[in-house]
Amino acid sequence: MGALSLPVLLNTILFLLVSFIGGYLAVRYKLPAIVGYIIGGIILGFLLKEQFSSDFLSHFAEIGIIFLLFTVGLEMNIAALRRFGRLVIVGGLAQILLSAFFLILLSMAFRFSLVESLIIGFSFSLSSTVVVAKIIQDRGEENSLYGALAIGVLVFQDIVAIPLIIISSSLDGQVEGFALLKNIFLAIFRSGLVLIMMYFIGKRLVPYFFGKVAKRSREILNLFTILFIFSTVYVFSYLGLSAGIAAFIAGVLLSQTLEHYHIFSQIRPIRDIFAILFFVFLGASVNLPMIIVSIPAILLFTFFLITIKIAVTLGIYLFLHLHSRTSFSLAISLAQVGEFAFVILYQGLNLKIIAETNYHFTLVAVLLSIILTPILAQHRNTFYIYIKKWVKKLVPPLYHYVSHTLDREPPHIEALNIKHHVIICGFGRVGRYIGRALSMAEVPFIAIDFNLYTVEKAKEQGINIIYGDPTNIDILDYAQAEAATCIVSAVPERFSQETIILNAKKLNPKIIIFTRVDHEFDQRRMKDLGAEVVIQPEFEAALSIIRKILYDFNISKDDIIGKIKRLKIEHGME
Repeated sequence: MGALSLPVLLNTILFLLVSFIGGYLAVRYKLPAIVGYIIGGIILGFLLKEQFSSDFLSHFAEIGIIFLLFTVGLEMNIAALRRFGRLVIVGGLAQILLSAFFLILLSMAFRFSLVESLIIGFSFSLSSTVVVAKIIQDRGEENSLYGALAIGVLVFQDIVAIPLIIISSSLDGQVEGFALLKNIFLAIFRSGLVLIMMYFIGKRLVPYFFGKVAKRSREILNLFTILFIFSTVYVFSYLGLSAGIAAFIAGVLLSQTLEHYHIFSQIRPIRDIFAILFFVFLGASVNLPMIIVSIPAILLFTFFLITIKIAVTLGIYLFLHLHSRTSFSLAISLAQVGEFAFVILYQGLNLKIIAETNYHFTLVAVLLSIILTPILAQHRNTFYIYIKKWVKKLVPPLYHYVSHTLDREPPHIEALNIKHHVIICGFGRVGRYIGRALSMAEVPFIAIDFNLYTVEKAKEQGINIIYGDPTNIDILDYAQAEAATCIVSAVPERFSQETIILNAKKLNPKIIIFTRVDHEFDQRRMKDLGAEVVIQPEFEAALSIIRKILYDFNISKDDIIGKIKRLKIEHGME
């Protein structure tokens, strides 16, 4: 092996080892893996500063960001935009513009230049599709209102990222005034041109060619995909775009094809390896001694950054008449800074429009915002209750307006004329099926949901439903919980389920409570709180499959019932 090959091989081994250790520790402590990669890179860069002072692995890192942003584009679900329409587009645009405005002011208060403040303001207004989607998926909240809405807003942000990156690449730290405005307007024009090209190419050409190639063989399709990615990167780079945004465009173009699921499954392993190298490279490029001096300022900046993003998003979606719990959950999920900020900051450093000290400063702030995201998400219900109590104590008019105007419909009568009924908390997929069955059996029921669109649609169908938060004891009281026979908790969150059980038992100790759990270890806790019947959907699905399998094997009905009962006892369900 040549003399030059050994150092390269050793460096590669060190990068992969640090990636493994950092990623493993991050996942173990329930943090996003990229946090571990970047922190590992920071430590590696500090310990082996001289060895990594060159542009070692910078080409691998460039390939990593190409594949990372390609798959972000590939996973883009335009249907999420259509599903919520005004809430996503109007709310998302207002969130970006207002967040950017306040973040620009914040950056200037921390003595960043005007151009640096513009870059920080707009790039930091975007959130992380990779991090948020993973948290929502891990918590099983894809079908919740806030989860689906968050994904829709993130898709909109990903589209907006294209002109933002193009505009940021046109900025020059030495140019001010009219010349700066001229560069920005030219970049906006170029962004519009790129978006128009994307629409027509993605609508007509890409599906046609990939449909033809896919009919040949899997290997040919994979090869054609790689060729398409790098060809798109080359063409758009020739037009002045960065390689990363060109790769993102390639992914968006392919996201509308029938073959995009297969392409993603084939590209993902390659993407993961090179993307990991990119994040380690980012960490290794941080000047740790320079950052240590600025830690107090970085912490203060990050605090204001997260506070601004939460306050802006919360205010916008309250203004758009979303329930305060949904608005707050959405605000928490979008509080961090996204992966596009890494691209824009690194691009600004290379173009010399961001000072090296400020680059390291903002990079660590982005990292901290990502580290805090899963912590905020995990405790968001506790924060919501605490903030609501704080607002009630310090700003009573605001609390009254939110609680009695935005969060519930004004009652037209003192009390609902209903008794011996069922209360369904949450009128999503499960709640609707239960309501349908009760209607068929002519059993009186009333549903509660804080999705205004669900409530309006249900009322059009003649369903007895209340708009409000089922965890609110006043809402349960208005639904006549003290006169109800039973209550069904069909909400997905454990915290909400626990609150519903406790409040229902306060109002009516004799009420029978049915609830669902996602995990086995939650069964005993729900029963201890007072739930009479606890259902685990996955376990019930398994029992249904078992019944059908045993029936096909001609097992007697009594034997099937006995085996099912035994499984329930082993599972703690009886």
